[in-house]
Amino acid sequence: MRIAVHFDVICPWCYIGLKRLNLALAMRPAVKPAVTWRPYFLNPDLPDGGIPFSTYVERKFGGAQRARRLLRALEDIGGSVGIAFDFGTIRQVPPTLDAHRLIRLAHQAGKACDVAAALFAAHFCQGRNIGDIEELAAIGVAAGLSPLRIAEALADEAMAESLRAEADAAQRAGTLGVPLFVIDDAFSITGAHDPEVLVRLLDVATTAAEDERTNPGNFTPPSRRSPPAPA
Repeated sequence: MRIAVHFDVICPWCYIGLKRLNLALAMRPAVKPAVTWRPYFLNPDLPDGGIPFSTYVERKFGGAQRARRLLRALEDIGGSVGIAFDFGTIRQVPPTLDAHRLIRLAHQAGKACDVAAALFAAHFCQGRNIGDIEELAAIGVAAGLSPLRIAEALADEAMAESLRAEADAAQRAGTLGVPLFVIDDAFSITGAHDPEVLVRLLDVATTAAEDERTNPGNFTPPSRRSPPAPA
């Protein structure tokens, strides 16, 4: 089963969605997913150095008081799936192009899931600046990536343009929010839904795949929601 995950690493709901997807997959051990990580940029116009986290959340949520209330709610939701959100340690909200470059490199090495999870944890639980080249390199090396390959990827403008183009193509195809999960280019769901909801989607996709194997040519999938897989 192919699962495309459209996400951004500074999106707390994407982190929650990843945890819930993992819980759903644990409920269906027969499913052997091939996960592809697709870039999405929540804040494509952030300056290179990012902006202070306090400024970001106050603008996003409409004031400091409302931001504190919503962050506390996120902490409670995160705790229910094993995420120890620590928003008090976050100083900056960085642009995420370099983080997506690292994940793309990790995808080529078969380590994208590990690196994506590490980036989420670094930002949301450890207060590390995942827009910083040295922090990204440390995360990549810890996941087993080559320091030389990391340096090359983080300086690779062709990769950057490819990631931007892929995110733009996804938006033109109708991806207006994340997380978005697309299964076998045929079934999609947006949002960090409960594992039970995701399990139902997995079951629908599994049944469709079995029907296609036993009755080839009789199944017509819905319109694709996901751009071509990355090279």
